Amino acid sequence: MRRFWRKGLIVFVIIFLTVILTSCHAVTSSTKGESKNLVISHFLPGNHPVQQQIFKEFGDKLNEHSEGRITYDIYPSNALGASGSQYDMAVTGEADIALSVHGYTNGRFPLVTVLELPFLTESAEHGSKIISKLYEEFPELQEEHRDTIPLWLFTADPAQIVSKEKRIEYPEDLEGLRVRSPSPLANDILEQLGAVPISMPMGDVYESLERGVIDVAMIPLEALYAYNLYEVSNYITVGHFSSTPFYSVMNKKTYDSLPDSEREFLDKLRGMEYAVKSGKAWDISGEKGRQLAEEHGAEFIEIEGELLVEWQEALEPLYNRWIDDMEEKGYPGQKILDRAFELKEEMRE
Repeated sequence: MRRFWRKGLIVFVIIFLTVILTSCHAVTSSTKGESKNLVISHFLPGNHPVQQQIFKEFGDKLNEHSEGRITYDIYPSNALGASGSQYDMAVTGEADIALSVHGYTNGRFPLVTVLELPFLTESAEHGSKIISKLYEEFPELQEEHRDTIPLWLFTADPAQIVSKEKRIEYPEDLEGLRVRSPSPLANDILEQLGAVPISMPMGDVYESLERGVIDVAMIPLEALYAYNLYEVSNYITVGHFSSTPFYSVMNKKTYDSLPDSEREFLDKLRGMEYAVKSGKAWDISGEKGRQLAEEHGAEFIEIEGELLVEWQEALEPLYNRWIDDMEEKGYPGQKILDRAFELKEEMRE
């Protein structure tokens, strides 16, 4: 009888301890969450400031806050997919986070093209503030990104006009020239000026300028540095002719799978803070590009004063065409454009 009682007591203790340990593990798991390695994909070179400064800082902050449970791997240079596939990779979960240019998926993000209109942005930081505020204020812009969780939207530094052989000062100087174009809206800008737009990836611009395949390229000053284009750019016309909008977005399931505390921390990082940091990184590279071009003997032609008025008058029809196009699609084009130009002034402060 005593032997039976002892065995029963031992079994009870074992079961009790098992229940307690299981409960503790469940509490710990629900509190701390499972480990997660984030796959971050983008099209830029691995040495680009967006990877070396922005994504690494972002990933390190998540890692530190999660006490090491969130780790990350970065895949640059289209290692996981083409530039135009990055957004869909974030939608499907092939990447947890993806970064690319909105314009690489033509027609998918019509409203962000407002940033591509001429003379709106004055630097990458300035443009990044404008697009971030527009996203905050207009549900229609949020709807364009509904398949993902946007982390931050930003712009590159404004596109300028560079050439190896052609000095461009007046709008008519572009007439008939073959010009590398960064986007469909930039095509409209160039056609309005009588140029022949040619779409091509940035990686092909150097050789195309050098060999005369194109006469002129519309590029940000950052590209003078990042792609060594200062070596083949003898004339650089600075007029802030367009800007390129970028997205950095997260897969929805990845976002939802994070524990509450880590998701709340991530939400604090989203938006303006990293938009501005990304813009600043582009501006720093742009300053390096300008310095390299100046050291290489390039002539800079600044579009300002009465000369700027000539360019503005030549490109004035683009604004009404953009508004009409957006309104026909059911978007508040006039309101967004008006607000964008208000933010141009406000975001200088």
